[in-house]
Amino acid sequence: MSLLKFTSVIFILLTSLLVNSQDRNWTIKESKDGKSKVKYDLVKEEQGTHFYYIAETTANVTLDELDTYFSNTSNHKFFLESTPETKEIEKISDNEWLAYYYFNAPWPLADSDIVIKFNRTKKENKLIFTANATQSDYNNADVERMTTYKVIYEFEKINNTTTKITYNADYIPVGNIPKFLIKTWFPKGPIKIVSKLGSRSQS
Repeated sequence: MSLLKFTSVIFILLTSLLVNSQDRNWTIKESKDGKSKVKYDLVKEEQGTHFYYIAETTANVTLDELDTYFSNTSNHKFFLESTPETKEIEKISDNEWLAYYYFNAPWPLADSDIVIKFNRTKKENKLIFTANATQSDYNNADVERMTTYKVIYEFEKINNTTTKITYNADYIPVGNIPKFLIKTWFPKGPIKIVSKLGSRSQS
């Protein structure tokens, strides 16, 4: 492939990615106290409803406290809704591990589970945990396994006592979710996740 052709292909790919990222039909909401906000877009696909949302808040907690709290996967059940089981199942390195989540879905949805690969990246004044669904036969219970799941947790230091928490989600839950359930969960659901994460990591 010639240099000109290669450059053209790269340009087209980058342009396509940029257009797609700006193509979201965001609905933007704030919490009543103005401390947290969420923007979300729900897209009907063949597999089900594709959830895209970004929730943000600030909390009186340090990066080190968040790092210690979040790195313990068993703590995730305390800030994620309807997720009674969250645990590490394989440590790959200090910055990489596999985790298992079990989702106890509200009626009329069916329960489901997922195996996730976590990556931890630490930069100056910033800490990022990326969670991606991965193939695994671990604990393959009699429930359907979620396969489309990418969530990015970003913690950014504001000052010595305050951290900005951003939860960037992109996933397709198992099953067909009724509209009334979706309406009752947005925007309070994502805001509750980041708020609980900030408050529980302080204890």
